[in-house]
Amino acid sequence: MHIAPPHTPDRASPLSHPPLLAAAAVLLAGGALLHGSARDTALFHLLNALGTVWPALWAMLSVAGLGLSAFIVLAALHRGAGDRSMRPVAALLWCFPVGGALTHVLKRLIAHPRPAAALGVDQIVVIGEPLMRGAMPSGHAITTLAVFGLCLLAWRTTWLQRAGLLALAVLVLLSRAAVGAHWPADLCVGAGLGLVTAAIGWQLSGRGRLTDWLCSRQGQQVLAAAQIGCGIVMAVLHSGYGLALPLQWALGVWSVAAGLHRLGRSGTLATAQPARQAPLGIGSEPG
Repeated sequence: MHIAPPHTPDRASPLSHPPLLAAAAVLLAGGALLHGSARDTALFHLLNALGTVWPALWAMLSVAGLGLSAFIVLAALHRGAGDRSMRPVAALLWCFPVGGALTHVLKRLIAHPRPAAALGVDQIVVIGEPLMRGAMPSGHAITTLAVFGLCLLAWRTTWLQRAGLLALAVLVLLSRAAVGAHWPADLCVGAGLGLVTAAIGWQLSGRGRLTDWLCSRQGQQVLAAAQIGCGIVMAVLHSGYGLALPLQWALGVWSVAAGLHRLGRSGTLATAQPARQAPLGIGSEPG
């Protein structure tokens, strides 16, 4: 799939992304209405039944929703060292503290039991290790929709490509109900927060120095080391989903290979950077 380069960096406010924020508002409102209701339970049973069909798929999709997976994929897809490649990576790095804070603070404040605790492990389909506490919101949903939002903000895509990205994001969300880990309300609220997190992360990546530093030789070397380290961690990670090991190994190999490739390229940045600063844009990095 060919994806055009990202938009030129801007300093717009998160409020300048009305479609994302409108979708976030709808998701948050829907999650609030569903939370703790009989409809939430009924919808959970409907989605949880998906876990009886191809459980390995749902396990792998759940692993795909991890923050570690998000970093591996986004860093590997953006192989260049210019602003346009590094801004989405910088935005994701900003999303981690923002989304992480939202996740953990709300989980502590709401303290809602997960389906396995409320309904009983023997009454639902559970794939992997059963989880009992901290249902609302879904951290996987925050990560997944944050990445989806960043892709919309960073890439020039066709409607068909956007539909494909949305379908993949929805499948990751559905997997959290299919494995028995989350209520639908958790997923809606997490998805809404994920879109808000994407807008905030995108703004911060355009205002701060993180993007510029990632473009530097040192930044590229640190990023490469992070990719290699994250690849190794992913390959040996105890995710709680044994059926997802093939995906973990694939992501691990991909991340290590991408990191080694970036590390090899970073040695050329010292001589390439002066050309990027030539007058009138001559010799600058192509857009």
